[in-house]
Amino acid sequence: MSLTWRDLRTTLIVFAAAIGYAVWVSGAALQGLSTTVVAVGAFALGMAGCMSNDKEQLAAVFGTGAQRRVPLAYAVVASTIGAAAFVAGVIAMIWANEAMLATLVVSTVVLWALATVRHAITRPARAPGEVPESTATAAVPAGRR
Repeated sequence: MSLTWRDLRTTLIVFAAAIGYAVWVSGAALQGLSTTVVAVGAFALGMAGCMSNDKEQLAAVFGTGAQRRVPLAYAVVASTIGAAAFVAGVIAMIWANEAMLATLVVSTVVLWALATVRHAITRPARAPGEVPESTATAAVPAGRR
């Protein structure tokens, strides 16, 4: 399992967007805010969540450095959902469309879930020439561990 503090940060950001939307749509709070204002907030939090893992995730997607590339199918699915979230967010902000706001929030949560599951089930890649930890600790004498 390779979840990091960045995954926790992203989780908190995405949950803030989802809970804010749920509270607004249910009428429990934030009733004075317009659809446009809620859409701007959800869009901003969604973007913050996407940027939370910055260079490490870009390296994984584009296969630079020591990172492994993500499978093409994952990249296509995530990119499609991301594009749908972006378009829905723009429409929700410009025309105050509640259905597009819901699409934005759901798409953001789905992207978070996909990325978090992928991070949880994949091992981090090793840099070229790096010795696996199990091999490195086995070579250290017992008295020096």
